[in-house]
Amino acid sequence: MKIKKYMLGIITGVVIFLLAACGSDPRKDFTKELFSSKGDEYNAASFKMKIKDLAYDGDEGGAYVKMFASQLKDMSIDGKYAIDDKTDAMEMEITANLFGEKLPFQFVGNKDKYYMSTGFISGMLDIAKSFSYPVELSKSDLNKLKGKYIDIAEAGDTLTSGKLDKQTDTLKNKMFTNAENSKMTIEMKKLIESFDKKSFKKDKDVVTHTFTKKEIIQMMEKIDEVAKEDKDYKKSDDAKEMKDAIKSLKNDLDKMDVKISINQKTKALDMEMSMAATDDKDAKMSIVMTIAVTPQKNDQKIKMPSKKEIISQDELKDILSTITGAGSDDSDLDDDSINYNDLKDDPEIQKAIDEQLNEMIKQIEANPSLITEENAKEVREGAKEIFNEEQMKKLNDALDKALNAGTV
Repeated sequence: MKIKKYMLGIITGVVIFLLAACGSDPRKDFTKELFSSKGDEYNAASFKMKIKDLAYDGDEGGAYVKMFASQLKDMSIDGKYAIDDKTDAMEMEITANLFGEKLPFQFVGNKDKYYMSTGFISGMLDIAKSFSYPVELSKSDLNKLKGKYIDIAEAGDTLTSGKLDKQTDTLKNKMFTNAENSKMTIEMKKLIESFDKKSFKKDKDVVTHTFTKKEIIQMMEKIDEVAKEDKDYKKSDDAKEMKDAIKSLKNDLDKMDVKISINQKTKALDMEMSMAATDDKDAKMSIVMTIAVTPQKNDQKIKMPSKKEIISQDELKDILSTITGAGSDDSDLDDDSINYNDLKDDPEIQKAIDEQLNEMIKQIEANPSLITEENAKEVREGAKEIFNEEQMKKLNDALDKALNAGTV
């Protein structure tokens, strides 16, 4: 797709801003609840994000892309967070449910340091194995990671392609420092209350508004305008990314709506975000995501990791360097050089491939209209390098059945 990844990041930032910021005129009722969600009675919340719908209508990638998109519909994220204003501490737990596997993330931090639990590494290995990617980490090394945390800033170049930015995030500070009384909040309130009054609804205790693409662009432009009063922001990458994000949102997305409903009594917030885009080959993609946030009260003290629980960057790098490719060196993991004939004799690999084949067949049977002579040929050509004779027979039978169903 033509959509730039940083644009989605900035849009997500706008959504997070709405969540964090979370009478007679429903617009004032809405902004009052939206920007006063951080009440004294609540200092925590649980949340759930789910892909409600995902569709791809294009020829690039054929059936594989469409089946992959179908699998992503089952993806969800569950989590909870707590904030201690007295100590400036925060903790968050997130569980990503991906392709039948659970990927846990745990964060804890204060104004000086942020740490992430290493528990996610075993989850990533499980997901890799579910795709028949031959990776292993010894039990002894996994035990070394159990109950450990890493300093997010220091471990940046180990977990990513480069060091994480340790500099102050000027845009974040502009948006979240004294959020309810900041100029950013005041200006955003004015802007939102200028939107069409008829588009704000109130039903008993629930106030609702759907932000359109035009309104979201106006909000992003207002954020950029206010943030530019900070000279550090003008010099930062945030300014350029915001400019590019606004341009990309205007040009690359056909549609973007964000519906937000807030319960005035419970402060519960429900959000539905819909996006649609068309690439330069006229392939259409659309996605609908939902997020539900339920405020809670947390009485437990937020505990920062002890020195013994913190693993250094070098220790983490040494452990990750021991990840093996099931007896293969790194070059064996290159898709262009894998000897699939060797994998056909490995019972563990074959078991994993059987599971993936069964899932693929399920998707073919559930979506026979997606299978054409052309993409069926693509699937057969790609699969014959990986599947054994018996597996290919099962796949061919499923493809033939789908093609025959389409001609009836």
